[in-house]
Amino acid sequence: ATEPHVWWDNNKAILPAQFDTLLADFQAHAADKDLYVQDLIGGADEELKLPTRVITEFAWHSLFIRNLLIRPDAAELEHFVPDLPSFRADPVRHGSRTETVIAVDLSRKIVLIGGTSYAGEMKKSVFTMLNYLLPAKGVMPMHCSANEGAAGDAAVFFGLSGTGKTTLSADPSRTLIGDDEHGWGPHGIFNFEGGCYAKTIKLSAEAEPEIFATTQRFGTVLE
Repeated sequence: ATEPHVWWDNNKAILPAQFDTLLADFQAHAADKDLYVQDLIGGADEELKLPTRVITEFAWHSLFIRNLLIRPDAAELEHFVPDLPSFRADPVRHGSRTETVIAVDLSRKIVLIGGTSYAGEMKKSVFTMLNYLLPAKGVMPMHCSANEGAAGDAAVFFGLSGTGKTTLSADPSRTLIGDDEHGWGPHGIFNFEGGCYAKTIKLSAEAEPEIFATTQRFGTVLE
């Protein structure tokens, strides 16, 4: 059972039968749609990585998650993240609070995202799954940025969203490990992702030239 291992502070529990109904309704809603599929990896540690299949309704969501996670040579799929922004949950039928739903089945490693076009929900869903799985393997998941010096010394920057983690880690004199989500395990610090998730508000070429330059590159997603 997963219930004792979850911090329920602002999360709402639903019954397994309600999740099954939601999954079936997702599948029915997606039956006549052209979907985009990405097979990716969450976690750069070879012994701890989480192969992930992400199924999206929007092409730009597929590009977003392809940019952000790690692209594998081959993946043995373990969990799925269907993302259907046009789907609207029924609070009575599905046990959700509103028509927007991010439902997680930790036992089966399935996440269902509906009723929202915010691409960050996919990223945070993978982070949530790793937050649940990795502590049992001796890894501390961290919402942080990290970089490495020439001597192999690592620096970790903690902070809430928008407090400067990405900016601090993008030091031209050091090697970037990652800008948002990491694990600290037996082999050291490793990135959960393969891309950068920077805030664009007040972003300028003068203040943050390395980050600003990425906004001009082919394939970059600005949300």
